Amino acid sequence: MISMQEIRQRAQTVAIKPPDFASILIVDDQRFDRARLRRMCKELEFDVTISEADSLESLGTAMGQDAFDLIFLDYHMSDGSGLQALDAIQFDPRNRNAATIMVTGDEQTEIAINAMKNGCSDFLKKDDLSNASVRRAAINALQKASLNRSLETQHVMRSKVEAVLDSFTEECANELKPMLFKMMRHVRDLYTIRDDDVKYQATIQQISNACNRLFDFMNDIDDQERKEFSLVEVGEGPASSVESEALEELQGGRPRLFGRQPIRPN
Repeated sequence: MISMQEIRQRAQTVAIKPPDFASILIVDDQRFDRARLRRMCKELEFDVTISEADSLESLGTAMGQDAFDLIFLDYHMSDGSGLQALDAIQFDPRNRNAATIMVTGDEQTEIAINAMKNGCSDFLKKDDLSNASVRRAAINALQKASLNRSLETQHVMRSKVEAVLDSFTEECANELKPMLFKMMRHVRDLYTIRDDDVKYQATIQQISNACNRLFDFMNDIDDQERKEFSLVEVGEGPASSVESEALEELQGGRPRLFGRQPIRPN
């Protein structure tokens, strides 16, 4: 069976720079344990505000009043379990993306496994609580929550991009079809006017102009595709590759290409 130490090692990720501030909620039905965690949280190297809840009911009240960055959950409480508290957090609109840390007094790997499977960011055993372990768990949990929010933002952005691309494709087809139709007509005309040098050269010029416009049109499409890719690509930080100007164009529901006059051959 997997050991607690192995679970801890799997739960750990590469350390990142601590945040500047975090709003913390400690949920535990034992006053001593709440006070102990509060003291350790105050030793974190970033600014914190700390609230407390002593039951699932008071957890609901606290979440109705504020949004928290980090929530410590005691597994055993008088009116329920930490997993029930975790469910309540995940269904709360204001706090569903909060980082969560399960705190347990039991040496049961099943508790830790269930907590992690149900979305808990990290866990701590009460006997192992220390300034160092709380710091590690807090930063680890905040890191995971930040990543999850970034991924959710990327998913929403990708959906918006796909919707715009659907419209983009339809409008491309609407503009390309008449252009290609006229080009084909000009090509057919060449057979009937090949003996008239003036008309022949004029038609050749019309075809050349249409080809140039089509080439520019394709360049615009290529530029737009690169812009869409930059919007959904995950960079070094959360949504770091998003270009504000491109995003405004997308959210306006119409790519830059279609902000100009429709392309029509002579």
